[in-house]
This record gives sequence, C-alpha cells and structure tokens, in this order.
Amino acid sequence: MSSATVRGAIYRVGPNYCIDVPSEVMPSLEAGGGYVAVVGRVGARVFRTRLTSRTGGGYRLFLNGEVRDDAGVGEGDAIEVEVRAVDEAEPPSLPPDLREALADLDGGLEAFEGLTAAQRSGMVAFLERARTDETRARYVERIIDEVRARMR
Repeated sequence: MSSATVRGAIYRVGPNYCIDVPSEVMPSLEAGGGYVAVVGRVGARVFRTRLTSRTGGGYRLFLNGEVRDDAGVGEGDAIEVEVRAVDEAEPPSLPPDLREALADLDGGLEAFEGLTAAQRSGMVAFLERARTDETRARYVERIIDEVRARMR
C-alpha cells in the first residue's frame, strides 16, 4: 500500500488532538470510507492509528499524547506526518533493538514469529511506550524473558 505525507495544524475535537487529512491524499491511501488503519511516522517516532472520517467529508488523523510529546508539539502547532495505509491484521514492524535481541536468543526470532499477531503487536506496543533508553532496554529484556518462557 502506498504512503503520503500529511501536513496540518493540530486542533482539538473534545479531549482529542488531530490534524485534517486533505481529500487529495486519500486516494493514495486507498481509503474507502469509515476508518483507515495506518502506520504513522513523526520524526523517528512510529505509531499505529486510524484515520477517521469527518462529517461533511474528509478524514482526521488523531495524535495521542506520546506522539505529540515526542514531536514537541501541541494545539495550534504545525506538524508533518508520514502515513501508510495498512491491513488491520498486519503486525507492526519489529523495532531494530528488539530484532537484535531476539536474534541473539537461539530460536528467538522464530519463537516470536510463532506468537499470535495480537501477542506480537502487544509486545511491540509495550516496547514503544518506553520514554527513556534505559526503560526501553528493560522492556526489551522483559520481552526476551517472555519469549524465552514461551519457548520452554
């Protein structure tokens, strides 16, 4: 599936922060109405979300607090987000640090791939919540311990 770059000013809808996705971007994302599952990237931060249709046409891209904090932006700030439409069932890509740690575990990559898509997605989402390098390293070790335990 193709990707697009979305630029806009952040605004609030209730408690949520979002940017509008221009209608000319939607055909490149193969959107068909309702929700569109996407992987987004702001700088080095990669995240999964959905575009949601707006009343009157078009879509919104919601940006959670972690994404906004990592980008150093808030309401009224302009932001650029790369988005790529994905199949809802497509598991997230394996972060390099986790891939390396799994490769160092004999049979680790294979064991990780043997988990359900939901289990893999949950582990990657857990890892992506780390706010510091030290915490991220601890989270990688916790995931490795869990994979090792499932290999027994």
